[in-house]
Amino acid sequence: MRLLIRLLLGATALLLLLGNSNCSQTSNNASDAPQFVTNIEIEDGNGNLVSSGTTPPSFVTGTNIEFTVNVRNRSTTRQTLWFNTSEQSNFAVVEQGTADVVWNSDNGQSPTTGFTSITLTPGQSQNVTFTWNQKDDSSNQLAVGSYEVLGGFTVYNTAGAGSAAANGDSMAEGQPTAAQMFPSIYRSILLPFTIIQ
Repeated sequence: MRLLIRLLLGATALLLLLGNSNCSQTSNNASDAPQFVTNIEIEDGNGNLVSSGTTPPSFVTGTNIEFTVNVRNRSTTRQTLWFNTSEQSNFAVVEQGTADVVWNSDNGQSPTTGFTSITLTPGQSQNVTFTWNQKDDSSNQLAVGSYEVLGGFTVYNTAGAGSAAANGDSMAEGQPTAAQMFPSIYRSILLPFTIIQ
């Protein structure tokens, strides 16, 4: 009988602990919960995904590489992302293991000012693909070697157009700084690849 009482008390204590922990299945609407997740993929010039393995993909010098960044609304409600220019995403290539940006997709572009937005339903994703010709910001062919790519969305805020809160989790417009080269809800990981002869 004592064993049965101990088992019941132990099971009750375990259920109480699980009920007060984050192990319970609740909606993702808490104010501090990440509402979005951002990923990046690398494809060859034919649209074939080449970044799914553990070995970094390799590309022959001068061939086109496609970068696709994806943001997904992981909440249970509609969410709107606001941008303070027409530029909604940016990609940056760095030398592997450094913060030395050799190319970013908005180099030399002048986005139009004015708020734009993307509204995503629960579970919906938004993709942006950019085809890159392996040239640096000075239009020189990158040398053979190891590189990493970072992509993300340049979200101004989620509160609405004109609200005064820039978002530190966003991808930078222009070249990202070293402090901006870590994943966040709007930035991807740094995904490695190599350029070969």
